[in-house]
Amino acid sequence: MLSRENVTREALSGLEAQRAANMMEEKRRRTEAEEKSPAVKELLARRQRLFFSGVRGAFASPQKAKEISGSMQREMEDINARLRIALTACGLPEDYLQPVYRCALCRDTGYVGEPVHEQCACLKRAVMNRLYQAEGLQGLERENFTSFDERIFPDEPIEGRKLTQRAYIRKIRAYCEAYADAFAADEGKGLLLCGRSGLGKTFLMNCVAQRVLERGYSVVVVSAYKLIEAMRRYQFGEEGVEQVQDMLSCDLLCIDDLGSEPMLRGVTVSSLYHIINERRNANRAIVVTTNCNTKELYEKYDDRIAARLCDTGRMQIFEFIGVDVRRFAAKA
Repeated sequence: MLSRENVTREALSGLEAQRAANMMEEKRRRTEAEEKSPAVKELLARRQRLFFSGVRGAFASPQKAKEISGSMQREMEDINARLRIALTACGLPEDYLQPVYRCALCRDTGYVGEPVHEQCACLKRAVMNRLYQAEGLQGLERENFTSFDERIFPDEPIEGRKLTQRAYIRKIRAYCEAYADAFAADEGKGLLLCGRSGLGKTFLMNCVAQRVLERGYSVVVVSAYKLIEAMRRYQFGEEGVEQVQDMLSCDLLCIDDLGSEPMLRGVTVSSLYHIINERRNANRAIVVTTNCNTKELYEKYDDRIAARLCDTGRMQIFEFIGVDVRRFAAKA
């Protein structure tokens, strides 16, 4: 499973490789500077001798360590000043021999802060970028609570309702965001988002997935069609074991467009029941979008599936209503 933990390990491995590349670049720069300027070469040698003599002196006379350190620091500052002059004299930047880092904050370690280590912004960015590249998660970079724009929904009362479509979607969005912010693994509370196409169900599902993923939980987003296809391959060919295991064990499973999948005899219903029931028994949450209403779910699927999806004790159900916002936006 492409979990945040696994991706973080990959990112840290990448930073380790970056540190090795940094050391190679530092070595190359030193060789270049020494070849261009004998003065630089001599000053670097003096600096190294000073450092080792100071360390030896401090070990030999611990009572004089502070005095030795102060003297060494003054001499080191003088050498470094001469180095900067020598570097510019041979056409190189004065900071050419400074340590090389891609990220100055963490020095390419991925962590900042003392004594408590926290992830550096560069590590967080690397992890999120990698997660967004995963199959099914690409849309999360664009479809999230930050980019959610309620203005695309008409601000006119829905037929037979007091609320406008914009006010209605605003309430659903607020609940979904609160749900994502409070999400915890193994609590098992999920969402069922029902309604016709073009009402914002998939967008809000992706908003929830992105926020939960951002908070450090493992998330799998899969269409109902791809879920059934994966289960079919697994059932008949023993392929895709890892993919099925991911869907069973991730902290949050998001199933998009339930009802659009092919109804394969002996596969579709049994596969959906297996995934939904196993996750329910393990107290792992699911978010489902579907064009079906609750009555149609009972008509289309085994009662055991529909009953689990429509269980208000475990699932918060939202019925999306109004006009297709894609058509509304086109008219606007």
